[in-house]
Amino acid sequence: MNIKVKLLSGGVKEQNMEVSPHSTYEELLRSLNINPEIVLVFRGGAPVPLDEKVSQEDVEVLRVVTGG
Repeated sequence: MNIKVKLLSGGVKEQNMEVSPHSTYEELLRSLNINPEIVLVFRGGAPVPLDEKVSQEDVEVLRVVTGG
């Protein structure tokens, strides 16, 4: 299945990806070399659990900034 991934981290980068319908969002992030602990994944404007199976909808990956 083909989905569009929008990466929001100091800019916007979009890419289309071919993923297995059995993949989770955590596996999607790892395939992009993104640490799942430092981002949030959104689908349709709502956050998505990383252990959920990837759906046909486009996703946004937002890097979380922490620090003091």
